[in-house]
Amino acid sequence: MRIEFILNGKKVGFDTHAETRLVDLLKNSAKVQSLRTSCYKGICRGCSVLFNGDLVSSCLIPVFQARDSEIVSYEGLSKSYEIKDILSGFEDEEYFPCDYCRPGKIMTIHSILESYSDPDDNQILEAFEGINCSCTDKSTLLKAVKTGAFYRRRRRRARNI
Repeated sequence: MRIEFILNGKKVGFDTHAETRLVDLLKNSAKVQSLRTSCYKGICRGCSVLFNGDLVSSCLIPVFQARDSEIVSYEGLSKSYEIKDILSGFEDEEYFPCDYCRPGKIMTIHSILESYSDPDDNQILEAFEGINCSCTDKSTLLKAVKTGAFYRRRRRRARNI
């Protein structure tokens, strides 16, 4: 079957089987390097993408559901201004996730900041439930997300002036 969708702003098409998981198509055919296939249960968030604007674990999506959708991976987000707020928060709080979990964590933080302009600890921790990489501690993660939220609010206010 032929599946066409928009990936990181570009229309793409692939011949594949309907039962193929989106993560496998993105990794193997679209060559999206940032996706991790750790659990295939939607828990680890290593395969997170924005699917029509919503954060999803691409390992849970059968590829036929991607038809005519818009998908943004870490690679697409990394080309936007939105990521700069998150990276500034990382730098200020000396939060350095490992290369393995970094893309999934950034996608999750972006999703948090799109939903909450000033997220509290519970909102952040709930979004990160199931992500168990030990590369950084939760208190530093909380500070980095809140600092990133500050930068995003400031940038958006400046844009509206």
